Amino acid sequence: MPPYALEPAAEHAEIRAALHELVGRFLADYERAAQAHGLTLTQARVLGFAACEPLSQRELAKRFGCDPSNISVIVDRLVERALVERRPDPRDGRVKLITATDAGRELANRCCQDREWLGPALDGLTADELEAVRAGLTLLTRG
Repeated sequence: MPPYALEPAAEHAEIRAALHELVGRFLADYERAAQAHGLTLTQARVLGFAACEPLSQRELAKRFGCDPSNISVIVDRLVERALVERRPDPRDGRVKLITATDAGRELANRCCQDREWLGPALDGLTADELEAVRAGLTLLTRG
């Protein structure tokens, strides 16, 4: 039985089911694009975060809901491929920030561009539908 079938609030069950389907499609699409470039889904996500802004391993771990030691191994693999670097945090020299290299930013962009599902799904929406999706996601992710 899917987890959303147990939704205690019946009026939320349909939304939970739709979110379950959305997240599944999103992750499968992202994973396929990542694998096409020799990355695991988790490596692609870490690279994507690092391409957006420098983050400490602790900040990355918080985004993944895991211990920073789990992120260390993933970052090591990305460093070996020269996709990210560990740089000192200018605010605290004890902390290393994970920053995408130029090659890492380029690969992160290609992983986004190579998605087969998300782009066409969004391209098929009208401007009003896009705004409705944006507004709904903003409501769900605030706070």
